[in-house]
Amino acid sequence: MAKLVDKLWNWGHLEGSHNECTQLDCKMTPEEFAEEYGIRNSFIVSYGGNIQPPFDDMAKRFSVLNEVKWSVLGDASTPLPEAELGNAQDVVDVLGVGKNITGGIVDDFFSPERMERFTPEVLKKIKKLLNDNGKDFWCVLYNHQLDFELEKYLECFDGVTFWHWGCKEIEKMDEYLEKLFALTKDKPVMLGMYLWDYLDVGAKPMDSVLFERQLKTYFELLKSKRIQGVVFCSSTVGDADLETNKILKKYIAEQGDIEID
Repeated sequence: MAKLVDKLWNWGHLEGSHNECTQLDCKMTPEEFAEEYGIRNSFIVSYGGNIQPPFDDMAKRFSVLNEVKWSVLGDASTPLPEAELGNAQDVVDVLGVGKNITGGIVDDFFSPERMERFTPEVLKKIKKLLNDNGKDFWCVLYNHQLDFELEKYLECFDGVTFWHWGCKEIEKMDEYLEKLFALTKDKPVMLGMYLWDYLDVGAKPMDSVLFERQLKTYFELLKSKRIQGVVFCSSTVGDADLETNKILKKYIAEQGDIEID
């Protein structure tokens, strides 16, 4: 029987990746985040190109985690790979080492450059390659992209992670979630939460009231099995003295052991 904490994920950029944009001095690794917060699943995503193939050494490092989904395309600041299928083949090549890798992810996908380069036909090739090797294929979707024409792209993914870009957008959370579920239908969904407001460089911590409202809603959706997971961004600020970190620890301590399937 899985517990609620087993459905929680870290958005695993490497330690220190966000120090420049947050103007914090954080050193926590994804592995240390797993130990301190009990969140032992992680996306592993290149930030500014800081994770590059071959992935063998990095996969060995993250073998201590329960489950990992690896970036086929890194964040928007990571140069696009030259290969037609991004880093999909590199992910497949490392599966013998990364036995806890269960899927691939494309970050910051729905931009003109990425959508033009990675057409639905190319995405279907990536999905097939991953699926043929027993792995699933996920994407990142933001609230401001919900009105895009996405159907032909979304059918190329096995699952969607959804994020509100900017703390104030949480005030319209219910409206956005209604649109999201109408768009994704029965497709698996994980909902993302930011521990820091990344809207502007060095912006500020998340509003703790809005964060707690979002966390409470997402945990209820998780317990009702409406979603498959909640993803926290990220371990990169996990050692900062933030109210969001304290609230997250409190909720995990109180609800983490709840059995949900």
